[in-house]
Amino acid sequence: MTWKESLSTDVTSVDRQHQELMAAAQDFFTRIHDGLSRGEMVVGLDRLIDLVADHFDHEERVMRNIALPSLATHTHLHRGLLEEIREFREETAMGMNERSPADIEHFLNVWLYRHIVEEDLKIFQHLNRI
Repeated sequence: MTWKESLSTDVTSVDRQHQELMAAAQDFFTRIHDGLSRGEMVVGLDRLIDLVADHFDHEERVMRNIALPSLATHTHLHRGLLEEIREFREETAMGMNERSPADIEHFLNVWLYRHIVEEDLKIFQHLNRI
């Protein structure tokens, strides 16, 4: 997944974090395809989870500051997404995740992209409403 201007929320700090998340995910995908041990995979997932959790905290502060009407729903989605990725991480740590590198990349790409497009762009819509 790569950054496109069409993903912009019109909030520089949020967009920058989205770009950083995408770059971190791409780096992780490259390393997965090069072959990671289970332990290295877990460390990589931990790093992504930390980045995502920090980003969600920041994004929620921005949403509060701009009085985004869907903040409660968005916060609930954030918690659900974090829980989903943490479960994925636990399955990996326990050796219960039999997904191929391509499956892992697809899962994380869809997860990140869908959230930005379906939810985070509501920030842009709210800031640019007429």
